[in-house]
Amino acid sequence: MSHRKPTSLLVSSESGLKNPLSYLASVVLKHDFEAVEDGAAAEEILSKNADIDAVIVHLPGMEDDALELIRLARGAASSPVIIVLGSDRDEFCVQAFFAGANDVVAWPCSLRELAVRLFVRLDFPLNTELLQADDGSWDAQAYIADRAGLTISEAQVMHVLYAHDGETVSRDALSLAVDARPWRYGDRKFDVHVAKLRKKLSDSFGDKVSVSTIRSLGYRLVTNSANIFDPA
Repeated sequence: MSHRKPTSLLVSSESGLKNPLSYLASVVLKHDFEAVEDGAAAEEILSKNADIDAVIVHLPGMEDDALELIRLARGAASSPVIIVLGSDRDEFCVQAFFAGANDVVAWPCSLRELAVRLFVRLDFPLNTELLQADDGSWDAQAYIADRAGLTISEAQVMHVLYAHDGETVSRDALSLAVDARPWRYGDRKFDVHVAKLRKKLSDSFGDKVSVSTIRSLGYRLVTNSANIFDPA
């Protein structure tokens, strides 16, 4: 029996927040993800979509709008978990809890911390390899995917290769990690993704990040972590 993937809704007036949270949800956690910029758009989605599991609210400078949205989300048919991104020393955060928020997160924080908080609030188990084994690289991966303009499919491939930085990843291992099925001989899906990934990374990072195809074996990503964040 198949199960519906959880769906998260981000409501944020800051466009720069969409990409890292989209990477966390769509690529790392493999959840569905939507993003809107204001409460009105969020209200429309919540009124029509009963499958919203989590609402993440980040409306700095618009505290009244944020509190109104929290109350609205609390009464939605899907009864979503509500996580507010704010400051842990702000009176607004206290009011957010009174309005119905399940958690208030001091932002910015690591994507891993946000994932753990989301799992706890959704009553998902924390003893997963995904959360336990993470080495803090999700933020770096989100940065790479954003700067290189990767699609979700390309970012999913990059996520697996990055976890094995400097090592060869077989097509079978990549297919199991991305699609949860063994690779089928003759399927060139990952060859196509890797070719596009290689060009985008090269255009954006030069020799700081490289992806190569290892004949008959698979693919290898290599990063120069010492200067990957150097804008030059």
